Order: sequence, then structure tokens, then C-alpha cells
Amino acid sequence: QPLHAGITLIELLSAFAGEPEPDGHRLLRTRYAPGVTDDATAAWQASLQRGVLPGTAFALEVPALRLSAAERAALAAPPGDPAPGPIELMFEPSPAVYDGRFATIPWLQELPKPFDKLTWGNAARMSPATAARLGVRDHDVVRIAAGSGAVQLPVRVQPGCADRCIGLELGYGRWAAGPVADGVGSNVYPLRSAARPWFAIASAVTATGEHRPLAITQEHVLQHGRAIALSTVLDDYRRDPEFTRTHWQPEPTMLPPQFENFYQWGMTIDTAICSGCSACVIACQAENNVPTVGAEDVRKNREMHWLRIDTYYEGPDDDPRFVHQPMLCQHCENAPCEYVCPVYATQHSPDGLNEMIYNRCIGTRFCSNNCPYKVRRFNWFNFTRDTPRSLQLQFNPGVTVRARGVMEKCTYCVQRIRTADIAAREQRRDLRPGEVVTACQQACPTGAIQFGRLDHDGTLNVQWRGEPRHYAVLHQLGTRPHTVYLAKIWNPSPELPVPPGESGGTGEDR
Repeated sequence: QPLHAGITLIELLSAFAGEPEPDGHRLLRTRYAPGVTDDATAAWQASLQRGVLPGTAFALEVPALRLSAAERAALAAPPGDPAPGPIELMFEPSPAVYDGRFATIPWLQELPKPFDKLTWGNAARMSPATAARLGVRDHDVVRIAAGSGAVQLPVRVQPGCADRCIGLELGYGRWAAGPVADGVGSNVYPLRSAARPWFAIASAVTATGEHRPLAITQEHVLQHGRAIALSTVLDDYRRDPEFTRTHWQPEPTMLPPQFENFYQWGMTIDTAICSGCSACVIACQAENNVPTVGAEDVRKNREMHWLRIDTYYEGPDDDPRFVHQPMLCQHCENAPCEYVCPVYATQHSPDGLNEMIYNRCIGTRFCSNNCPYKVRRFNWFNFTRDTPRSLQLQFNPGVTVRARGVMEKCTYCVQRIRTADIAAREQRRDLRPGEVVTACQQACPTGAIQFGRLDHDGTLNVQWRGEPRHYAVLHQLGTRPHTVYLAKIWNPSPELPVPPGESGGTGEDR
């Protein structure tokens, strides 16, 4: 049905073509499903449910690599400038808004980038050595000139970037694109040319002396000596496959068990196959009506994401290794947040969930202060108060839209769990393995997130927990989390040199 008494494009074109009373639904049905039989109607309904028409896909192509052509292209490429002065500019589509076509979507504007954790804009990404040579640090503004264009951008120092190279993301600095995209970031297209669309040589890069704070969600990449994101190389893992054993064995506790003889839910995340793409972050945001807060509140550390991707670096700045670690509510069995809430707004369910009762919460934030994982989000303002009716349609009706002054966090998609529980009770059966899939698990393209009941032995979630490289983050605090991780195993090529002291890492290095 049309929104706000509008008309569709097909109705407008039909009116121009002479149709006196165009009906978009009738025209579409006539074009793609002209039959009126029951079979045609069923096929039409199935196409609407799938969102695609059968038989309309492009033919499958399997291209063959022509090495001779690749070699000719490599030889034809202009050689790099060996002089120490010039700085190369590399243009790349934004991992969030691509080339700008998705800049009007606030979810993507506020999505932290996989490595620099920058939101709401772009920056001049450069190596620590290049930044030191230019005399700039994070948030300092530089003026970059190339060809006939120039642009000013704040600096984001990024370990792992090539020296004498500045990475520039496309898709920002738009105008006349709406309130979400207008004025966000800087437009770097004037630095590009048709001859060299993906790189250029900067004619000048100078510090302006200005300071422009960036909206960053992770300010540092240090683990401060704590075993948070564990990793090691394959040879060391083969010598000591249980190198994580000190990070998951139960700690002594004086607290009594919460609920005995009741099945428990749990999640297992393999950091070895997590690519940091953040698809799980967007899926969680869509499923649980998580609001966006804008660049200014992100700078004040008020982002509302229930799930974040922490990225930690190990090794030297010019050749670091990194580990992506999805971090969400750990649903601790001995949850530090539960026994400090004065109104019992956060409590423990019989099946192992750390629940949040919004209409009890009075916003003391004691639970956030007591949470060692810092995964609770306080709703400072009523971010959804001015949502237009047309955009309210995107809200999930199965999840409460929270008001200001309450604490929020991951619920293990409890609405999906309870829906499956009700269906199982109606059918007088037990829950089947894999019947409940969380939004983050559903969206993960690599299958790094597994969820389910811990008594379903045949599932990947339980099998992964039997691997020797599984561990719990900050286990020494005695929280006994229901979310555990698999350590990342590096398998470096023997042809590549290994820097001194880089045989493996357990969180002590950067």
C-alpha cells in the first residue's frame, strides 16, 4: 500500500502512457503473473514472499584467470616513486556506506569500521611513521592536495598501514542527500582522476593546526596484560594445545548455584574465523530496535550498540597482527550486575539468561559500573521519540522500544527463545537442537557465532566448547560467563620472516 497517499513509479509512468486510473498492484501482477489460475496465484504469492522472481537470475559464469593478461597489466602499471618525499593516496569504498549510495542510512553511518572503529565520517588513515613524519596525531586536521583538488581531513593513525601512504574512504561529504548524510565527513572525489581512479600522488600534505574530534568507539588497542583476546601460532598450539586451560576452569565461589537441574543457554564465538565485518552488529540493531545516537553522542561514548567488535593488535606498528572479538553481554552465571541493582531490574532466569526488566529500571547505572565487560548501554535520551510513522514500521514488534533512563544490553534474542518455548509447549515437545538462532548468529557470514542449549551435545555450540582452545574472557573474576571464545590460531607462511618476539601472543602484547 502507498505511504502518505503517494503513487509508485510504475503508476506515474502508466499515467504518462495514457492509463486513466493506473493501479500499481494490478499492473505489476499483469506484467509478471498474467495468469488467473490457482497455480499462478500461488506462484505469485511465493514470489512476493521470496522477493525475487524464479528464472530471472543471470547465467552463472566461471571466469578463467589469464596469467598473461595479468602480467601485462602489472608491467603496464606505473612504478612507485622511490623518493622519500611523495605520499601516495589510496582511494577505497567505505566498508559502511560504500561509495556514498548508503550514506542516508544512519545504522551504517554509526557502524564502527573494522579496524579504526571510526563512525560518522572518514579520515586520513596513515601509519604511525607517516604521522610522526608529518608531525600530526589523531584528530589533527591535514590538508591534502592532488592534481587540481584539495581536501581537509582529520588524521586517524592506524598501525598496519603502509608507510608514505594515506588511505581515503569514498562516500562522504555529500550534500542535498538528506539530514543523515549531509555534511558527514569530507568529499575526496576531487582528488581522483579518470586516469588513476584508485590511487594518486599527493602534491602536498600539510598540517593545518586545527583539531577535529572523530567519533570513535574504541580508543586504544591494548589489552593491558589481561587475557582478553587470546592467540598463538600453529606450531606453539601443537606443542601446547591447552594453552588456554588457565582461562576457563571454574573459580571457587561462595555464591550458591542460581538454578539447578534446568537446561542452560550459551554462546560460543570462534575468533579465528571472525572477519570483523560487523554484520552481526547491524543484525542485532535491527532485531532489537537499538537506536542510533549521532556523532556527538558517540564522541561522548554514548553509543547504544548491544554488540560491538573489539579489535586488538599484537606486534610492531608496521606489521601487526590483529584479533577481532565480538563482545556482548556474557550472561554470567555469577553476574556482578545482578547483586548491585537496588530494584532487582536485572535478574537471572532459570535457563541461564541475565534478564533486564525495563519498567523496573530507575537508571542508577550501578550494574554498568559493576560490569567488567562494559557491555551495558544507558539510554541517556529518548532517541526514538521523534521517529516518523513511516520509519516506525522498521521496529521489531516483538521487542520493546525503550524509553530514556533505562539500561539496555544483549538478551540472547530472548524474544526468539520465548517464541520457540511457547511453540514447543503447544506441541508438547522439547526444543530441538538449532531451533533458536540469534540475530547475530543468523547474520554471521563465516559462522563464527554459535548459540544454543548446552545440553544439545550434537551442536557446534557444544562441540566447540570441547576444543582445548576455548576460554572465557576475564574468567579469573569468577563471573562464569555463558559466552565463551575460541582462541585465534595463526598459521604464518614459512616464507615470510617472523619479527623477533612474535612467536605467539596471550594478550600481553599489543
